[in-house]
Amino acid sequence: MRILKIFIIAFAILTVASCSSKTQPQPSLAGTWKITSAVGNDGRQWTGTFTLIEDDYGVNSYKGVFYWESVDGKSSGTDNVTGSYESVIKVLTLESQAITGNIEKVTYNMNIAGNGTRMTGTWTGSSDGTVENPGKLTASKQ
Repeated sequence: MRILKIFIIAFAILTVASCSSKTQPQPSLAGTWKITSAVGNDGRQWTGTFTLIEDDYGVNSYKGVFYWESVDGKSSGTDNVTGSYESVIKVLTLESQAITGNIEKVTYNMNIAGNGTRMTGTWTGSSDGTVENPGKLTASKQ
């Protein structure tokens, strides 16, 4: 009888443990993104895309390239970035490493939504994106 009680208790523990909620894997942000809206604090509108790949430096580490063009055609360039994703707060932070064209180095802070398919955020560190008055952008994963 004692063996039967131990077996029933062990079975109950295993059943409860297998029913507990499992954490879902974090979606990868790697891929091509279309910038759906971008406005500097000077009112200039931008368009473009960016590509992110997972970096070898650790979990949730990314690197990529932004391809920017102002809607008025006066500015364009590329921005090579590196950064990390904080999965608990769902924020991606990217820092400019090297730029081409007539754009400036910036820091991007992006809130991730839509199970990793949408971003809204800001850029700071440039003439059209200061800490006090950042540039704003949205993007969707293609």
